[in-house]
Amino acid sequence: MNKRMKKIVKVTSISLGTLLLVIVLLITVAVNWFFTPEKLTPIVLRTANQTLNAKLDMKRVELTFFSTFPRFGLKLTEGTLVSKSIRDTLWQKTDSLITFDKCVVVVKPIDYLLNNKINLHYLGLKGASIYAYKGKDGIVNWDIMKSDTTTVSADTLSKSSGPIADEINIRRISLKQANVIFDDRDTRVYTRLTNANLKLSASLKKGYSALDMEFSNDNILFWQDGQLLVNKVATKLQADLELNRAIRTLTVKKAGLTVNGVALDLSGTLKRDTVQKAIDVNVHYGLHAPSLKTVFDMIPESVLKREEMTAKGEVLLEGDIKGFYGKEQTPLVTIKAQIKDASAKYDKLPYGIDNLTADFYGAVDLTRKTPSFADLKIFHFQGAHTDILADAKIQDLLGDPDITLNTRSTIDMTALAQTFPLQEGVTIEGKVDADLRLKCRLSSILRQDLGRIKIGGKLNMTGLALRDTSRNFEFTSDAKLAFIGKDNLAARIEVTKMVLNSNNISSELKKLTATVKSTNPQDTTRIVDMECKLDMNQLKAVMGDSIKVFCRKAKSTLRLQPGELNPAMPKIGLNLESDTLFCRLGAMKMGMDKAGFAIKAEKLRDSLWAPKGIIGFNRLFVSTPEFALPIRMRKTAVTVGDRAITLRKANMRIGRSNLTASGAVYNLYESLKKNKTIHAKLSIASRNLDCNQLINSLNFPEDTLQVENDTVDSNIQLFVIPKNIDFELDVKLDKVKYDSMVFENVQGDIDIRNQAVHLKEVSMRGMDAQMNATLVYRAKEKKRGYAGFDFKLRDVDVSKLVDFVPSLDTIVPMLRSFKGVVDFDAAAETVLDSNLNVRIPSLRSAIHIKGDSLVLMDGETFTEISKKLMFKNKEKNVFDSIAVNITVKDGYVTVYPFLVQIDRYKAAVGGTQDLDMNFNYHISILKSPLPFKAGVTITGNMDKMKFKIGKAKYKDAVTPVEIRKVDSTRVNMGRQIVDDFRRIMRR
Repeated sequence: MNKRMKKIVKVTSISLGTLLLVIVLLITVAVNWFFTPEKLTPIVLRTANQTLNAKLDMKRVELTFFSTFPRFGLKLTEGTLVSKSIRDTLWQKTDSLITFDKCVVVVKPIDYLLNNKINLHYLGLKGASIYAYKGKDGIVNWDIMKSDTTTVSADTLSKSSGPIADEINIRRISLKQANVIFDDRDTRVYTRLTNANLKLSASLKKGYSALDMEFSNDNILFWQDGQLLVNKVATKLQADLELNRAIRTLTVKKAGLTVNGVALDLSGTLKRDTVQKAIDVNVHYGLHAPSLKTVFDMIPESVLKREEMTAKGEVLLEGDIKGFYGKEQTPLVTIKAQIKDASAKYDKLPYGIDNLTADFYGAVDLTRKTPSFADLKIFHFQGAHTDILADAKIQDLLGDPDITLNTRSTIDMTALAQTFPLQEGVTIEGKVDADLRLKCRLSSILRQDLGRIKIGGKLNMTGLALRDTSRNFEFTSDAKLAFIGKDNLAARIEVTKMVLNSNNISSELKKLTATVKSTNPQDTTRIVDMECKLDMNQLKAVMGDSIKVFCRKAKSTLRLQPGELNPAMPKIGLNLESDTLFCRLGAMKMGMDKAGFAIKAEKLRDSLWAPKGIIGFNRLFVSTPEFALPIRMRKTAVTVGDRAITLRKANMRIGRSNLTASGAVYNLYESLKKNKTIHAKLSIASRNLDCNQLINSLNFPEDTLQVENDTVDSNIQLFVIPKNIDFELDVKLDKVKYDSMVFENVQGDIDIRNQAVHLKEVSMRGMDAQMNATLVYRAKEKKRGYAGFDFKLRDVDVSKLVDFVPSLDTIVPMLRSFKGVVDFDAAAETVLDSNLNVRIPSLRSAIHIKGDSLVLMDGETFTEISKKLMFKNKEKNVFDSIAVNITVKDGYVTVYPFLVQIDRYKAAVGGTQDLDMNFNYHISILKSPLPFKAGVTITGNMDKMKFKIGKAKYKDAVTPVEIRKVDSTRVNMGRQIVDDFRRIMRR
């Protein structure tokens, strides 16, 4: 190459590079400055909403070039498309046609402008949810193209009525990770496709169109008329389609459908019928490469390994989908499966299939205009010392299926396991002999009308064992079943041993014999009478980690009869006697010996039964993790009925405590299964109730030493009453021990509800005094609680009173200086912390103390006072009488002025103090031998007191009128506190 050519090449390269750079710069400037998302988004939304009969909304629209090089495209982000074809306003879920995360569109607009040709290079949709809806009136939500309703001339109409383009080419449409719902209320069909993916290309020309598509999804859910017909079905579809617009026909060519790994070939047509206003479907499907090997390949690889085999015989699997799909119309689906004179043998196994013959037909019409059925005309298997001959038919498949089954089979399970290449860990053993004839309707099984099942013949299982170590599954059985009825259900059953073990269930049954018989089922409006007598040696069953049952030496009779309220509903009767019965539910355990049941349960509606009867036992043992002490009962009968469990003098022992309960418990089943409120009305009597042990059992369920402690632990914590308890208790307790005190002859009512305990006017004898008490305790959480009480004690020793209510020593410190008996009335309420301590600022109380002949216990002090004040009695310091009114509110104690008389003196005492023992008291001397009246004010605390002599303040405060006012104030405060109790316990 000479210098001139080199120079030309160099100049040309620089020119082209400069031009390319200028183009790139222009595109960059256009994309980033002129066609920005902020400018494009409103334009696209406005144009689309004017063109479509729908509401389009999205977060962002941007022009792309470099990601779609060498073409321009549009990228749409987070869009929603809501159809207006059903309604213009007040949109509902059925109007939401599409939502998507990202959509990319690449087109060639120049082709449309120059050649009237739409060239869609790429349309990609990711993360889409599509909801296709068709109403009962036939209107669909995907009809979103606006119709032109303007009036135009015939000439204009003729020119504009043609297609929008002469040709439409779609190079690629991609749909990724989409969920598609098809909801057809007209034909009552609901379909959901999960994680669908689609690749599509098409060419649409005048009179002719071609389409190539690939589709796959993870699962198909199909409902019709509220019944689930298809689930857990994964599909793949590859198809070439042709559309002839002149005859409105879509032809399916070279289509392959794979359903859960089974490959099918499709062919046929879909034609638009304008008269019927429906689609005429005529599609034929058949098994791809039909052979016996293909049939065995349908069995999941998790069951059979894929190994080389030699197979012979003729196999056919095909069907049709024919009919109209439109308003209240769906096509008829048929299936035909035949295997003729087939044989097969896996190369590495000793046994094979000598002969396999099967002939099956089926049809499904979702509109129920023609009968739907499944008909297995014959199934015959011979080989591996096994001969299975069976036929079955199900008529009225979508209504009330009428099931017929006949089989005569001899099966050597051990040899059969050496015929097929089972997966590692799977073993089958034993022999099964069956000669059965069955006829029944599915409704009889669903309605528990088992006596209407017609079954005859026998079924023997000898040494049967099915095991799969990879799934931790085992089933073994030795059993004989003989069915001896003709027009009714009658059977003799003998089970030597049956074992079932899996990840969730473990059970073992030993030596069971049973007989079953029913009456001749003539009246179809009534449940057929049936009786089953059973004799069982032992049963063990475990379900998960929470349920365990053990039963030994049981005899029972089970009866199935028509219900008394509705003869079409079943009533079940169970009589059971068992030497030992044990069950565990979670951490709760219950055991009985010599248990007996006589229970009847009538079905009222689906899953709702009304049980009644008697449950009795010699001994009962109940243990719960929340309570350290087991509950033991002896020789008790419990009546079940009217949604209640009734107790009659049920004796139980809990540690050192004993109880006798009579009454009823309601809604026990609902409380256990649905966490609803359990109600109870019980009368409880006890000779001895040790509250120390019971409270410690609640608070220290795993500490046996603490439970046996003879007093209530000082570290006792707040305990929460369960939400779903509503108990009304009438108690009569001979002896109750709490801490170091003993109460006798305790009688009254106790309510437990709203997470609170309410003792209502309970009377008792304690501290050598008569007591009447009302008390409320409530705690909804472990951190905070509430307590309130109203006590009335008569002739109680002051020292014992202070021991009974320790906080009195703080509220009324003067009480510890007296000796004698008083009448004590107190109403109080307070907030409790997690350790049951009183939160002082919340304490509110009204107290009245009245006593006669109280003795001041400080002897030396009295001697000095008696000398200075010239008492006549210088040896005994007796107060004639005392009546004190005290209130506590907002952390302050108010002692209202009251009179005291001692020897020749009469004084009025009153004042205030806070709960830190800082006080301000005043004593007015109203009568004395001294020639003057004076008052003494005492301030400070017990460690440092100040005395100040002055005027008497309480000369008029202790008149009968003023005392009545104070009494009224204290009584009103007490009533308010009791009213608070009632509000807490109100239902």
